[in-house]
Amino acid sequence: MEQHSHSKRVNIDLEEAYDIIEKSKLVIFKWTLSEDIPTDFVSDNISIFGYKPEDFYNGPLADYWQFVHEEDRERVKRELYSARENETKSYKNQYRVVCKDSSVRWVEEWVIHEYTPDGVLSHEKGVLRDITDAHEIAMKLKESESRYKELFDNASALIFTFNKNGRITSCNKTFKETFMIDEDKQILKLDDLFSDKTSARFSQQTFFEACLDRIGSRLELEMKNMNGDLLFIEMRNRVIYDSGEIVEIQSVANDITDKKRAEETVKFLMEHDAMTGLYNRVYFDRKLNEYSESNYKNVAIIIGDVNGLKMINDAFGHKNGDALLQEISKVFLSVFDEQTDVIARLSGDEFAILTLKKNIDILIDRVNVKCKEQRVFPFPMDISLGYAIQKNKSQSIDSLFREADHQMYRKKLRESKRIKSMMIQSLQNQLSENSLETFDHCNRMKNIAEQIGIMLNMSEALMEELELTILMHDIGMVSISAEILEKTVPLSEEEYKTIRKHPEIGYHLLISSPNLAGIGEYVLSHHENYDGSGYPQGLKGMEIPLVARIVAVADGYDAMTTYRPYRKTISHQEAIEDIKEQSGKKYDPSVVHAFIKYFETENEKIKEERFK
Repeated sequence: MEQHSHSKRVNIDLEEAYDIIEKSKLVIFKWTLSEDIPTDFVSDNISIFGYKPEDFYNGPLADYWQFVHEEDRERVKRELYSARENETKSYKNQYRVVCKDSSVRWVEEWVIHEYTPDGVLSHEKGVLRDITDAHEIAMKLKESESRYKELFDNASALIFTFNKNGRITSCNKTFKETFMIDEDKQILKLDDLFSDKTSARFSQQTFFEACLDRIGSRLELEMKNMNGDLLFIEMRNRVIYDSGEIVEIQSVANDITDKKRAEETVKFLMEHDAMTGLYNRVYFDRKLNEYSESNYKNVAIIIGDVNGLKMINDAFGHKNGDALLQEISKVFLSVFDEQTDVIARLSGDEFAILTLKKNIDILIDRVNVKCKEQRVFPFPMDISLGYAIQKNKSQSIDSLFREADHQMYRKKLRESKRIKSMMIQSLQNQLSENSLETFDHCNRMKNIAEQIGIMLNMSEALMEELELTILMHDIGMVSISAEILEKTVPLSEEEYKTIRKHPEIGYHLLISSPNLAGIGEYVLSHHENYDGSGYPQGLKGMEIPLVARIVAVADGYDAMTTYRPYRKTISHQEAIEDIKEQSGKKYDPSVVHAFIKYFETENEKIKEERFK
């Protein structure tokens, strides 16, 4: 349809305003609801987008939606249809349009709906205004504001402002997270976040005034979060003016809680033993010097040495040894006063206490009783204690320490045999409870080994050592977990390595006890093989002690003929054949010969009774 035919239909009021519209760079549209001619009129100002009115009448933009940017198209349609459905008389919208040169501009559209007298929508009139420049400025402002807000909220520092009344007037996200302030709750007063110590610190002036006095300098505060946990922050403040008057203080603070705690930890470790929490040797020596220069009377020093710690470390591992030291430390803390007495761990198994108390004998008895009462470990908790009391100021603190130390060692020497025996008995009990190495197993081995010894004409002294070795040969197993010992499926490589350590562990346990040290070498060697393929030292032939060679045969026979969860039990004859086959390899041929001879000379009835 020709342009002049459309112009004739233009409402007279639009024609009168046309000149004004042309100068204002507003674009006027009038749309029908007809799909044939959707755009009834468009002003010549459409040229600002590079088009002519004809482009919308019968040109490429006869479908107006081709003018609207494709990313905005569906949204604009929805809003238009919604306005029609709700019979909205007018509404505003903003969207992008595509210019003739393919550039994109933002427009603001104001649409007016025209209805027939009977209320039927007949036309839509619209005014389009190019708002690209304004939109870009608004977006930049919004982006700038967003960036500032993001920086403000996500800064690692705690940023907040507060007024003269101490009320927090603004704060960033980090501040709220640090103090666990609920987003939905009203902002608090700073006083609500002060610790008791800080509240007392500013009792003479308001915190606002205190900050004004320290503008330009750092201010360190002890505070608390909403859960009551202590925090430490370091603040730097600046004032905010309004009409020349100071109205607020802005603070940029850092959470230095971790730093303060690290400093406290370093200070603690400089004076304390990390494992037990007691004072360390450095602190104890410093206190000795202070007491030496003081006028204290009746200064007493108590020295203690844990009994059997090395055996416990060897048998049960250092974890249990450390736990023992911690339990003994608890005993000391329960008997002595942590506030007035200096309780220290001087070295691995040595403790010392510096006190002004007079009833030292009673206190030491309490320590011993509490140690005996403990049921935490499968071994006894025992400590030798000695003490000395300064009788006059002429006696130096150093000599007092030496006297207490000597008394402790004299007591330890007197009780050494009892302590070692007690530890070995404890280990045997533990082995019997947690492993398959029962009393019956040792008895069966003993019967066989004694007969081998007789066949080999061993001396009475060596026979006694043989009997004791059989009793102790697997004492090192006490350090192996019951989970491994009771395993019914083949052991892993790591588990097998763990099992192979038991001769060495047993050796270390036994040599620490004077009355058992002599059999340590036998226990160490009872898994050596005659051909040198055994462990732990790879000894060969006569390098292996005779006692150990006999134990190997007796142990091997009993293991094969007695139930084990990890091995099928075999008959007496099968075991004999296996031992014969291993003669010269795993076992000493002379010991095997004596072993076979023993069974050959035994009464058949006794043999059947023993092995039925």
